[in-house]
Amino acid sequence: MSSLSLSKIVFVLSVVSVMVTSSAAAPKPYELVDNICRQLGNEQFCLNVLKSDPRSKYAKDITTLTTIAVDMATKNISATRDYFVSVKNGPPALLKSLEGCIGSYNTVISELMNCLKEEDCSLISYDIHDAGDEVKRCQAMADSNGAHDSFITTSNNVTLDYCGLGESLANLMCNKNGD
Repeated sequence: MSSLSLSKIVFVLSVVSVMVTSSAAAPKPYELVDNICRQLGNEQFCLNVLKSDPRSKYAKDITTLTTIAVDMATKNISATRDYFVSVKNGPPALLKSLEGCIGSYNTVISELMNCLKEEDCSLISYDIHDAGDEVKRCQAMADSNGAHDSFITTSNNVTLDYCGLGESLANLMCNKNGD
């Protein structure tokens, strides 16, 4: 074997070795999402929300996932509030409940839009928790008005799932960052 052939073989082997090593170290798609969602109570909801955003595919940190959850929550909750606003006819109990719930949902949206701007990490989960309390206030209004079996309750349950996911991720984010 000539030295030229031997050097070619060594070169090819070193290139293959680098490729194998780098592909083994490359993150798998949704690896962080899968690991984090396994830790949370509503794993399937977590997976559905986070995997619906392309930023989560190769996310490297919990901050990215928290941001995605808050963004998705804000989007969904804004659409729910807009639907509430669009309802003009229905039983008096429903319409009365919607009037109060629209205000609650405005507060929820505001809390979510501002939570990631907090300088103190613990205030992020506090803001999201507070948003969840506003949803519970909406539900209490619906219950007291006799609209507890309406679409308001279903909407509130989904909104509470979003708030719960955001709060759980924010808590994990703050604990990982040591804040």
